[in-house]
Amino acid sequence: MRVLALAALVLAACSNAGSGSIHSPIPIGTASPTFNPADSKAADFRTRLDLLLGEHAMLVAKQAVAASNHTDAYAGYLILLTANATSLVDVIRSAYGNTAATQFDEAWRIQNGYLVDYTIGLVTHNDAKSNGAMSGLLKGFVPQFAKLIAGLTSISVASTTQLQIQQLMQLKEVIDKEAAQSYAAMYPGLRLAYATSTLIGDALAISVVQQFPDKFPGDPSNKGVDERVALNDLLQEHSYLATMTTDAAVNRRTAEQSAAASSLGANAEALSALFTEIRGSVAGASIGELWGARNSDLIAYAINGDAAARQGLTEKFVTRFYALSPVAADSARGQVLATIKVIDDQRTKAFKAVAGDDKAAAAAMQVIADRIG
Repeated sequence: MRVLALAALVLAACSNAGSGSIHSPIPIGTASPTFNPADSKAADFRTRLDLLLGEHAMLVAKQAVAASNHTDAYAGYLILLTANATSLVDVIRSAYGNTAATQFDEAWRIQNGYLVDYTIGLVTHNDAKSNGAMSGLLKGFVPQFAKLIAGLTSISVASTTQLQIQQLMQLKEVIDKEAAQSYAAMYPGLRLAYATSTLIGDALAISVVQQFPDKFPGDPSNKGVDERVALNDLLQEHSYLATMTTDAAVNRRTAEQSAAASSLGANAEALSALFTEIRGSVAGASIGELWGARNSDLIAYAINGDAAARQGLTEKFVTRFYALSPVAADSARGQVLATIKVIDDQRTKAFKAVAGDDKAAAAAMQVIADRIG
């Protein structure tokens, strides 16, 4: 998930952000048994920023899926985009105060507006609208945002511009492929956009913590923090990919279901590799098998409300997860039930509820990740 070229780009962007090296978000060791640096305020800040930026990429994709399929879930995902922006503004406020938060809010909402307009333009075949939105993103939002970030941090205008354009091009590709029903390209593209979002979050968070060590004590690039961040990112990604897969399954969009399930499988492989790093090959293999079974049961339940699949999720999955991480097992059961609620919404066409329940299921993953860590 952490593509080397992207990692190098983020490292270059942060070269002036202060002393100290920046580690890859992929964990390479375990935290001290007597003191866990992953519980620091610096770690909290990095984790929170990563999750919100990653969620943003997922919500952009979800509003595109809803728009292209003309479902009433579309309005709910627009509301989530607004809520995500509000949460990001709060994170910026915690570091820089109200003035900077207001400036960030203005820029970010401009970006969201143009991304939504771009989607609508594609779906309605309004080239003027989509072209105008993309022009607004590249010529309006990017310069404004790059100037803001450079003024707040030690990251240069040039580096921020490069990173943000790269991210926007990836999101554009996701929207383009969704509108064209090119799902085999769309879902890997979404995983790439998600990974880029979290890498940008890493860069910004480390720069902020270096600026304000009193506000955010701790080492945000500690190996234990890397583990916490990577696990949170992968579990949130799983949750949102899972409900995209089940939405396609419920609505018999077979080609999309196949592509989404493939990316869901790739996420499971990444989780297996991560657990291998954290707890060894036996745990890694167990997680790979467990998540594979979970993915199959989610799809089976989405297709026909299969009682055996539901039991596999609420009982077998939780029992096997308990053997791997007893402390997180109760949270895992709650998250499973939250995901089933999303699928029930999808199956009954409860469009007003689906987006909010989708977010709740994804948010429940953070408790699991932090308890495992």
